[in-house]
Amino acid sequence: MTYTKIKMTGSLLSLKLLKRLGKVATVMMLIGLTSCVNGSLLNVNDLNIYQPSTLRLKKNNPVQTIEGVYTPQMDEVWHSDARYRRLEREIYSK
Repeated sequence: MTYTKIKMTGSLLSLKLLKRLGKVATVMMLIGLTSCVNGSLLNVNDLNIYQPSTLRLKKNNPVQTIEGVYTPQMDEVWHSDARYRRLEREIYSK
């Protein structure tokens, strides 16, 4: 069995060095991208679309809805779900 030593030329050395640097750069990029991720869960209150807490409708004043035109027979106050539940808890806790 014969053993021959291969001399590394300058271009071969630089190619290997570039491959190593490329791998290191890829790993660093992946670490950087994944470290920016926030692990906390979203708060449901942050996801709400704006809606007024109350909606006041005047008697005989038509209002366009998805289902059609609604005309209140008397002055009405509509409460948002959150406000309605808060009022409900206040009433029941008394």
